[in-house]
Amino acid sequence: MSKRSQLAVACVAVTGWYVLACLRLIPPQSLLTHFSSPAYHAWAFSHLAYSDIFSLYQRHRLANHAWPYIQTPIEYPVVMGMTMWVTAWVPHPLGFFLSTALMLWTAAMLTTAALMDRSFKAGWAFALSPLLLTYGLLNWDVLGIFFMVWALKWWERQQYDKAAVLFAIAVFFKFFPVFYLPFLALKMHMTGRRRALLRSAMVFFGVALLLNLPFAWLNWRNWSLFFSFNASRQAAANVWTNPVIHVSSVPLVDALSLTVVMTAAALASRAVSRGASLYRAAASLFSVFLVVNKVFSPQYMIWLLVFGVLADWPESGLGLLSLAGVVDYVNSLTILHWARSNNHAAFIWYGREVFPLGLVVRYGAIVLAWISGQGRITAEPLLMQASDDIPTGIDPR
Repeated sequence: MSKRSQLAVACVAVTGWYVLACLRLIPPQSLLTHFSSPAYHAWAFSHLAYSDIFSLYQRHRLANHAWPYIQTPIEYPVVMGMTMWVTAWVPHPLGFFLSTALMLWTAAMLTTAALMDRSFKAGWAFALSPLLLTYGLLNWDVLGIFFMVWALKWWERQQYDKAAVLFAIAVFFKFFPVFYLPFLALKMHMTGRRRALLRSAMVFFGVALLLNLPFAWLNWRNWSLFFSFNASRQAAANVWTNPVIHVSSVPLVDALSLTVVMTAAALASRAVSRGASLYRAAASLFSVFLVVNKVFSPQYMIWLLVFGVLADWPESGLGLLSLAGVVDYVNSLTILHWARSNNHAAFIWYGREVFPLGLVVRYGAIVLAWISGQGRITAEPLLMQASDDIPTGIDPR
């Protein structure tokens, strides 16, 4: 099958996931007519059909078109907040959901195209993953993944300024793409692309200021909510709060997590400086972060899937992540359903007997997938030789 044919079939698969997700997530007409957050949450959790797109439409006054961060606080970085505001001009919760779904489906298609251009395996691993069904419309993550994947694509093509612009957009959409930046900078430094590194760093920070400064200037408190909200979040349902370790102090968990992540970053940087794949280094560091971070939202698994795809993790590891991600989705929504129900006994039983097993599946899958990828040699993009005299914009492959 030709590359074009494979891409076409992969896009059909992506479209199938999104059609199924839309059919599953759209609430009944009675709920849409008189939309309210409590009623929506009760229906969504009981039907395993929750989406932040519906939930945040009311919470952030999107129907009133309040300016994000200036008039209403949003606990996400600025690009995501502005994305919500733009699509909210399509009236009604259902209109907002469908316009957002169309945008995310487009992002997933373009991400598939970029990954398929990288390798058939990469494209298929993303397009066939059931995580697109569970998380493709849970939040806006797929759009952030699109920005990240295309930023890396431009970087591989030596289009460093374009890559820097996309990385700034990606980081201030969902933050996770930041895990690639130190390794990309290290590779450029090692290959003598220091002037290009300085220029792209200036572009990155310039775009970051352009995106953030107006909101920070006009309403610092609302703009900084992303940072203060995440700093104050409690440690729950993670590797720290269990009968074996049992660390619930937020400052202590933050300190332990930071120490582990920084140690992992130092070891990964050392490996890259000795010739290891920057994609494997970023995937390893992100895996460590997800394991030790005090908060784990289920949709984070689709990010790790893409990190693993880019690192050329084997199919077994990627399949394990997809399976565990689906299990985590069901487990997380089920505990939320019982928490909001009047059946306190069922909530206690599920929380003690079943929910912890789901966490074992989640973290066990991350560790096993990471281990499976350590024996795989990943081909790095062919970087130009150490010279700033070669013009950018040339694909060295």
